[in-house]
Amino acid sequence: MKQVIKFVKEAIRELGKVTWPTRKIVLRLTIGVIIVSIIFTIFVGIVDLGLTGGLRNLLNWVEYKKGNVSQQISDQPMDISLDDIQVESQPSN
Repeated sequence: MKQVIKFVKEAIRELGKVTWPTRKIVLRLTIGVIIVSIIFTIFVGIVDLGLTGGLRNLLNWVEYKKGNVSQQISDQPMDISLDDIQVESQPSN
């Protein structure tokens, strides 16, 4: 127990030696981090949209070359009903 108390006292003593940044510096750095995060988020979003569109176009092109024009990839969600799901009641051997 004495070691824990000694450690805490030394930690408090060391924290007293730290040069803490001013409120103005902390505010500037925080705003900088927020701005960089927003810019990075926008960049990643644009790259994601570009890659998604490119991949969709590539898949549509492959389906077109195969002759399966009716099966092109679209942005619309698939309509799946419960009748489309099949479950086996016994495992197959």
